[in-house]
Amino acid sequence: MFKAEPYGDNRNPELHWGYWLAVNDEERPPLLDEHGNGWSSVREYLWVDRLGMASGSPHDQECALEVLLSVLVALDRQVISIEEKVIDLFADSWHLARQFFGLWLEGQGLVEDGLARGLTSEGRAVLKMLASTRSRGAAPIPIGLPVFKALNGPDLNEDPALREAIMEQYDTFAAILPCRFVRKDVAGRVAISLTGPPSGNNIPLARTLWSLSFPHDYERDRFYRWLVDRMDRWEDWSDRARHYGAQALSEHLLRLRFADEADTSD
Repeated sequence: MFKAEPYGDNRNPELHWGYWLAVNDEERPPLLDEHGNGWSSVREYLWVDRLGMASGSPHDQECALEVLLSVLVALDRQVISIEEKVIDLFADSWHLARQFFGLWLEGQGLVEDGLARGLTSEGRAVLKMLASTRSRGAAPIPIGLPVFKALNGPDLNEDPALREAIMEQYDTFAAILPCRFVRKDVAGRVAISLTGPPSGNNIPLARTLWSLSFPHDYERDRFYRWLVDRMDRWEDWSDRARHYGAQALSEHLLRLRFADEADTSD
């Protein structure tokens, strides 16, 4: 298990991980650590020097770091149950999630108690760094925006004006995303639809991949709030709908929604 001194003892936990790297005046490699070792990027520095991983394929490294970022975001948000994390991030494999990935992160000193609790100060610093250094090919949804936080306070059904004001903020942000859930009216009923990126050779058009209607607007908005808390997963869910169909996405969302419900059979 990682036994180094607590991260906050000699680092500023408010800044992103790796902020102490210096620019190499000789240009190559572009970054230097405190020991004079050169690195092509702060991500490579994290992967090889801090996590002790092999410096192999850059593609494999980026894919692994994107998985790490998704897990750290889910843990930091603290509105997603461990059951939902296992289903959505680890393809329902408890062995991979808890016995391998969770223990590895705990051993690295990035999380507390596997996947059951939150991040350490260094874990949050790593999250900030990874979210700030994503490539153009990564999911286009920014990490850590205020809209990701769960809404606390009075039931929005009791204040329609407040509910609508908050929902409009979400709608405005979601409108810039290539894969987005949107609120709309379908055949006289309020609904949520999933719109995918534009496709087609001559005139690319966005197309609806999935939709669900509701009898009342407050029911729709409650589900929309649940979706917004998981906005960084929208692109993966869009891929599921494109490849396997709308029913497959409905089944997946239903499993996630009830993943943390307590067993009251006893």
